[in-house]
Amino acid sequence: MSSAAQATNRRSPIKTPERCPSCNSRKIAPKGSRSKKFEIVRLYRCRACGRSFTPGPPATRNKTYPVNEILEALTTYNRGHSLEDTSRRLSSRYGHRINPATISRWLAAYPRLITYRRLRARGLKLFTPPQIIRTLKLYHRQVYEFAYHRAKLAFLRDGTLDDRRSGDTRFAGLADFLETAHQISPHELFRSEDSVRASQLAPRFLNLDRLTFIEKQNAATEAAALIIPSVGSNHDRHSKLQRFMLANDSATIAVEVPIWLLEHDIAALEEIYGVSIVPKERIAAQPPIRHKPRFITGHIDFLQVRNGAIHILDYKPDARTNKPIAQLTIYALALMRLVPGVRLFDIKCAWFNETCYNEFFPRLGLPRPQKGAGMPGISATYQK
Repeated sequence: MSSAAQATNRRSPIKTPERCPSCNSRKIAPKGSRSKKFEIVRLYRCRACGRSFTPGPPATRNKTYPVNEILEALTTYNRGHSLEDTSRRLSSRYGHRINPATISRWLAAYPRLITYRRLRARGLKLFTPPQIIRTLKLYHRQVYEFAYHRAKLAFLRDGTLDDRRSGDTRFAGLADFLETAHQISPHELFRSEDSVRASQLAPRFLNLDRLTFIEKQNAATEAAALIIPSVGSNHDRHSKLQRFMLANDSATIAVEVPIWLLEHDIAALEEIYGVSIVPKERIAAQPPIRHKPRFITGHIDFLQVRNGAIHILDYKPDARTNKPIAQLTIYALALMRLVPGVRLFDIKCAWFNETCYNEFFPRLGLPRPQKGAGMPGISATYQK
C-alpha cells in the first residue's frame, strides 16, 4: 500500500481544539482536512483572526510522523527494547519504515519527559521489557488499571532512584506496599455502595487559610501538553498520560494506586488531629449508642518519588476551577497509615493539567497533632 493510500485510511485522532493557537479565540470552525505523508489531519479556521491551522501539540505539529507513533516509540524504547527492535515493532505495526536514527532524534528532542532513559540500562539488567511494568485490573465500582514500575521500585529500595539522594532508602516500605496492594486491598469495600469516595469529601476538616498553593510548570504539565491534545477520545486521555509517564519519567513509580481508610484509621486520625473527617451515622439512638463503621476509598492517579519526597498527583482537565484539596489530603493520610515509616512531612500533593501545576503540603492544612493522642502510626490493615 502506498503512503498516500495509508494516509487516506489513517485519520488523525487529535483532540478538537478549543482555541486558536494564534489569537486564543474560541471562534473556530472545521475547514476540511490535509493529507500528510502518513496521516490525514483536520484543518480549522479561526473566524476572529482568519488563520487556518491544524490541531495538536505545538512540539509535534510540523513532524512528518503522527504524534502517536512518536509517543509509542519513546515508550517502547524506555521499556527496554533496542532502537533496532523499536524500529521493527513500529514499522510492522504502522506499515511504513521508521528508521532507528529517526527514533534516536525523537529521544533527543524530549529530554525532560524521558528521564528514565538514564536508568534504563540498569533496569534492563533486572527485568525484560515485558516484565518491567506490572499492570493489574481492579474491579471496583469501575475497572481501574493499577500499575507499577518494577525497576523503579528496585531502585527505590536500594537508594538509587534519585542521583542527588544516593543511598536514601527511607521509602523502601512504599515499594513493599505497592507490590502487595492488590492482595491486601479490601476490594469488597471499594465496590460497596456505602463507601465514601475520597473525591467526594468536602474540605471541612482542613484549615484552608493555612495552606499555600504554589503554581508552576514542570515535566508533568509538559507531558500533559504533549499527550492530551494528541488523543481524540475523552475516555483514553487520562490512561494514556498515565502509561506514558510511568514508562518514561524517572519519578512516577505507580498509577491508579488503591488507598483506603477503615473505621479505626479514621477514628485515630480524628483523635490525633482533633478534626472530624467523616460524620458518624448512628445505627441505634438508644443506649448503648452505636455508629455505622466508616471507611474511605480512592485511587491515586500518579504516585512519584523525587527530590526526597513522595508526590501525590491528580490530573484534572479543569484544574483552574476544580481544586481537589480534601481528596489529595485524604490520599496523603491514607498513605501515611498504610506504609511503614512514611510521615505526612514526607508528602507533597498536586493537581495539574496541560497548563498549570498546583502544589501544596497537606500537613499545613491540619492542626498540630493533639498531645497524648499518640502518633499517626501505621494502620493494622497493613502488616509486612
